[in-house]
Amino acid sequence: MPRLHFLCFAVLVAMLCASLAFSQAVNSTVLGTVTDSSGAVVAGAKVTLTEADTNVSHTGQTNESGNFVFPDQPPGNYLVTVEMAGFKKGERRNIALLVNTTERVDIQLQPGEISETIEVTGAAPVLQTDRADTGRNIDTMVVSELPVLVSNRNYQALLALVPGTAPPTEEHSQFFNASDSLQTEVNGAPRVSNNYQIEGIDDNERTGLLQVLIPPLEAIQLVDVSTSNHSVDLGRGAGAVTNVILKSGSNNFHGSLYEFVQNGDFDARNFFQPSVAAVHYNYFGGTIGGPIRKNKLFFFADFLRTTVHEANATRPWRSAFQCEGCLTQDPTKCTASLHASLTDAPLR
Repeated sequence: MPRLHFLCFAVLVAMLCASLAFSQAVNSTVLGTVTDSSGAVVAGAKVTLTEADTNVSHTGQTNESGNFVFPDQPPGNYLVTVEMAGFKKGERRNIALLVNTTERVDIQLQPGEISETIEVTGAAPVLQTDRADTGRNIDTMVVSELPVLVSNRNYQALLALVPGTAPPTEEHSQFFNASDSLQTEVNGAPRVSNNYQIEGIDDNERTGLLQVLIPPLEAIQLVDVSTSNHSVDLGRGAGAVTNVILKSGSNNFHGSLYEFVQNGDFDARNFFQPSVAAVHYNYFGGTIGGPIRKNKLFFFADFLRTTVHEANATRPWRSAFQCEGCLTQDPTKCTASLHASLTDAPLR
């Protein structure tokens, strides 16, 4: 029994540490300023931030400067509402919050009844003025729609879309690099300067040369790449810090099935080979996610399996008689002169 208690305690500590790491390196921030129609700041206004897919909400108030902030929010699609006596309710929808970003949402209230609602619209700023780091977020649309033609459909091939990165290459032997991880240089720094994470957790092999786990594209929500001036909470990395965010469940059930096939029956024969090499490559799996308890608890799971069977097509062996022009498999049927010349000729 004491051993069981110790095990439960260790699991709780591990979960707490994981949640702290997640909040530090994976989540983002929503902030903004609430003003009235004259441009004066509104203090003490009630601000509610709601995630649209899970309906999980957080409530706060504007300070004396009219500012509000919601730190450590997971990526997703959000709604911000502002309520204040003497003003119509202000609302801003479709706020796409990406990982490791700071999203500014400024709302201007109009005089009126609080039962009335005004929807505030606004485009994202051209320049990011609330952060100093540079890089790119590769969102779900890019991950799911762009063709990835490298082995095992590795998400690291998409890093070529980030400014300052060299084309990713596959290093080392298949034995040493069993996960088929790809490597790239960022801003001229060597590849060992890069840091790869999954949900804020280190995903580097102990030498720093390769990555341990390569999630399937179908399980990835987005990939955040910070190439310079990144925050210290992202951990070590003089080059780029790449953070993979996996999909999560929502209030609705979603799933997918997929398979990618490469088969020698569909291939053309190489000009120099007598037949098509045997190749049977199957990359298949599925995902499923949904609610365990609506608005409270969710789940997401993915499955991937890869099977590979290969054989090389080789040219048939030719005897010395065939090389001299006797094309039969039986040397006794060759002419006596040819047989004599072959058997009496010195080795060369």
